[in-house]
Amino acid sequence: VAAPEAAPQPPRRSPLAAVERRLREHGATKPLRDHVLEGVVAREKEGGHPLDVAAEEGGKLFDYATLEPARGETALLALVGQSGVGKSPTLAKLGLRLVRAGRSVVLATLDADRLGAAAQIREFGQKLRVPAIALRDTANLAAELARAPGRVDVVLIDGTGDETADVEALRRLSQQCDEAGARTRLASLVVLPATASAAALEATTSAAAPLEPVGAVVTKLDEADEPLPALEHARSHGLGLAFLTNGPDLGPHFSRASAERVADVALLGRIG
Repeated sequence: VAAPEAAPQPPRRSPLAAVERRLREHGATKPLRDHVLEGVVAREKEGGHPLDVAAEEGGKLFDYATLEPARGETALLALVGQSGVGKSPTLAKLGLRLVRAGRSVVLATLDADRLGAAAQIREFGQKLRVPAIALRDTANLAAELARAPGRVDVVLIDGTGDETADVEALRRLSQQCDEAGARTRLASLVVLPATASAAALEATTSAAAPLEPVGAVVTKLDEADEPLPALEHARSHGLGLAFLTNGPDLGPHFSRASAERVADVALLGRIG
């Protein structure tokens, strides 16, 4: 009696194919996929699992921004981005981290004429137990910082969502601080939502360019099916990744960007 024919076996997926599939699913461009796969192949003799090697190779392709602590001066740190990208919650998340680190923090918004914005910044100030102000006249803040040098470590400034107007207001504030004799240093972070289109990301980085941002915050990672394009956009514009946000909670959903967390986004589609 002839032996029954064995059932056909489904084709086995190679580890490299699994790496490429995950990168593709999470929005990686072909150049990024090629870089990672070439790195995995080049390190094949090391014997590491391809996904682990891919994580290392992907993470090291990005730059990471570090915010240097202000010494003997007040840091004016502004978040610049369009409306609805998560600037205000990110401001509060960053504020909480600074407060926990023992820094003296003030929350401020340039969106002083919109009641919802002023109320939200006050609410965050109450949660963090720090002052929160609406900047109707930036000269007042400059004068206050000059009167009490060193009393405030960081002023976190939320923009209006009109990047061009915000850039102008922030440059004016910096000039007013200089004229008042306040010891301040202006820095900015671009806020890039992982859910945004390529055109929206480009509009934000172009508008914020005159401020020479020190890095980028990528928000809404929990809402994006393909989170990698926002990270790649920052990379292509020379912006180091500073922070990543993946939810509404002030503490757990805010992370300093690192190679390990970027690898999670690339291969898992989320922060692990």
